Amino acid sequence: MAQENEKSALTESLGLAPVRIARLIASLIALMGMFLLLIQRVLSAVMVMAADGVKMGLARYNNFTGRFAAQNFAEDRQLLKLLKEVQNLLPTASTALSILMVTSILLLVVALAGLAFPRQFTHILVALKLLRWVQPGETMETSDARSLRDALTKFGNIPLKKLSIPVGVVAGVVILCLVVSNCHDKIQEGSTADAVDELQQQALSYITAQRDYFAKNKTLGNAKALQLSDSLSTDVFTYKVTPSRFTAVSNVALGKCPAGSRWSVSATVKGVFNKELSLYRGVPKDSSCAVLTPDYKQLGRTPQKTAP
Repeated sequence: MAQENEKSALTESLGLAPVRIARLIASLIALMGMFLLLIQRVLSAVMVMAADGVKMGLARYNNFTGRFAAQNFAEDRQLLKLLKEVQNLLPTASTALSILMVTSILLLVVALAGLAFPRQFTHILVALKLLRWVQPGETMETSDARSLRDALTKFGNIPLKKLSIPVGVVAGVVILCLVVSNCHDKIQEGSTADAVDELQQQALSYITAQRDYFAKNKTLGNAKALQLSDSLSTDVFTYKVTPSRFTAVSNVALGKCPAGSRWSVSATVKGVFNKELSLYRGVPKDSSCAVLTPDYKQLGRTPQKTAP
């Protein structure tokens, strides 16, 4: 203890108190953490815009005019291929952003600990051989000349036992954050996918029942005639059936699609002597909702075979 006090007193007499050094290093670590956090937030905003652009682009090429353009124009084929490549890269980018977020948080935590407990932080740096005490009789010029070389040399000679605990903690925290993030994303995606499947199944049931009834009676059928419930409410949607319309209104937000969004199927009879059933499938105007059901307007349609 007396030896450490002597070293500390000698260092302080030379103008480099251990507390000052610890706080300086902690401040530099904090700046690095804040810089990484800033980069992460900027890249996150860019990735959100990229994801929205990909969804809207793929939805655009999923309708009739989009498919026609992709089949007949080289520029549209290249753009569609690029959209699919970007879509495949989005999960990897999301994982990289999660790692960047965890790294910046860990750096800020280390910096906060160093600023709050500078003396203990100094001893940790010395124990890791990243810093060393100035020996009695050693000048600062000699110490400064050797500091970088000694730090690089001694860093490679740190026993693995001293590095195993902090490295293990950092790795564990990173893995835990990634697992939690991936599980949350998968649960959210799974619940949204189940809701979309439910919606499309209900709409398809109405389309099929209305077609079958019209084929026999040449008129539109109400919910009772179609053997459907005129009003049905689930955790996600509220469904209503009338002779001329099927509607589904979301009770909760589905990702970025707000609650209260409406999907519909309208039925009309055209002609006098030769009656025909016409069905119009409507999706919300909000693009965040439309991309959830890119195939909604194709429900119940007979797939068209393209010539080889």
